[in-house]
Amino acid sequence: MNIKIDYNTLVGNNIVLRKAKYEDYEKMLKNVWSDRKIYEWMLFTPTYTEQEAIARVKRSIEYQKNHYSYFVALKDSDEPIGLAAMYEYEPNKFEECGICVATKYQGLGYGYEILGLLLDLAFNKLEANSFRYGFFSDNMKSKKLAMKYGFKYEKAEEIIRQWDDEKRVVVLMTLSKDDYIKIINNDNN
Repeated sequence: MNIKIDYNTLVGNNIVLRKAKYEDYEKMLKNVWSDRKIYEWMLFTPTYTEQEAIARVKRSIEYQKNHYSYFVALKDSDEPIGLAAMYEYEPNKFEECGICVATKYQGLGYGYEILGLLLDLAFNKLEANSFRYGFFSDNMKSKKLAMKYGFKYEKAEEIIRQWDDEKRVVVLMTLSKDDYIKIINNDNN
């Protein structure tokens, strides 16, 4: 018998990865979706109007019902400040498919905490053998985050971002379960 366990909420020290709520549309529009600076590093299309934000939060709610996709919220206030998602692209192999933190909340360690929660979910709860992390080649913050967790270079791919037709290079890095365990054990010592 195959039992599916839902992981609707992942709790960190300062943030929570949780499913979207309808009322999140206002803060997500203000903090994330309308910030063109954030979308420099994303594949997704920016959202600029309240009407677009309402439609987007409704799509997010539906999508998140069957995916490891979350809004990032501050633990103390539940204010949504970002996005995080991952998926299983092959049996026991997961890949993040977006990590984003609002500009005003960057540099506070939330990206590290988000990735840590996704890695814990993949390796410790879903029994992943590997986890892939991708970023645009010129995104030094994202590269630094991958290096902190010990990801290893896998390959680079050139893509055309659909919403603005910009040519970008995506670097893909992979972390094995064995390397993850070594990193976690070193952090706990």
